[in-house]
Amino acid sequence: MNSAVRTYLKGVDWVLISEVFSLSIIGFFIVYSATYHNFEISQLWKKQLFWFSISFLGMFVFSKIDYRFWIEASYIFYWIAIFSLLVVLFLGDETNGAKRWIRLGVLSYQPSELAKLGVLLVLARYIGSRTVELFFLGRLFFILAMLGLPLLLILKQPDLGSALLLVPVSFIIMYVGGIQVRWLMWLFILSAASLPLIWHFLKDYQRERMFVFINPQDDPLGAGYNIIQSVIAIGSGGITGKGYLHGTQTQLSFIPEHHTDFIFSVVGEEWGFLGCALILFLYYLMIQKSFEIARKARDREGSLLALGIASMFAVQIVINVGMTVGLLPVTGLTLPFISYGGSSLVFSYVAIGILLNISYANRRPVLVTGKG
Repeated sequence: MNSAVRTYLKGVDWVLISEVFSLSIIGFFIVYSATYHNFEISQLWKKQLFWFSISFLGMFVFSKIDYRFWIEASYIFYWIAIFSLLVVLFLGDETNGAKRWIRLGVLSYQPSELAKLGVLLVLARYIGSRTVELFFLGRLFFILAMLGLPLLLILKQPDLGSALLLVPVSFIIMYVGGIQVRWLMWLFILSAASLPLIWHFLKDYQRERMFVFINPQDDPLGAGYNIIQSVIAIGSGGITGKGYLHGTQTQLSFIPEHHTDFIFSVVGEEWGFLGCALILFLYYLMIQKSFEIARKARDREGSLLALGIASMFAVQIVINVGMTVGLLPVTGLTLPFISYGGSSLVFSYVAIGILLNISYANRRPVLVTGKG
């Protein structure tokens, strides 16, 4: 083993890797259980293994590339994401009235996942490279334009969940980056005032989701069905759960999309409160470690990028678990590292790879040059 490999293995953040791998291993078993008795999707666990291997490779590659390279290339990355969002609107595969996937031969990917990283990179670079200049209102309008373009294209697909995810994450980066609080408050007020306009552009099924969030019993066999069945599954699991592969709601496929969006209901039914607590604790450790990497980063760009990645995972976890237990409207976001899905898993591991590189840079000694 050469010195470069030893140096890398010594400097890599094994704590973060072990936390993420633990979640992925648990996710593999949950996906297997969720698809076990469904002939049409019973082999998805094999595809999940394939995507895991691709994801692991992606994490390794991105952990070896200096994160400053991605910061410098952030605008290129951003416009590639915008181009992909445009392509999917015209050439994407349509499922249930939504165009969210671009097919490349036997594989396909979701451009909104690429857009999330693109937005985080440009915000980290633009805000991180400026201090006093951020106090000029024109800078804020430029930031909003960079955020607004991908948001509109994602909403056009439509993919309300990914769009909603980007908003709070961007606000966190802007707040920590130095945008004045009063301007952020005005943005919040304007956003609230524009809700009637946003409501007008929502699809019928998205409006139904908002109605059934307030009272799922209004449409128990339609829009409210997923939430009702999910809450029943989680509640029936009790403290220790019904046992692996023994969840009735899961194995009889009463819950639609229980291997993707509603996979947390499988955990609640078969693993019970203790299983849910274990997963949430692993998420807590992962998020805490990510915020620690952001706090120790050597430059503002790296700190804001790590903060954005940590916030992205945290918000997505809250939204997914919240909608599964009926505390938030159904948005279609997956549970990171656990839900089935190639694009989500690959880009999540790519984000972890960037975090690992920022962490590795934090551990390297600073070279001081000059005359002594």
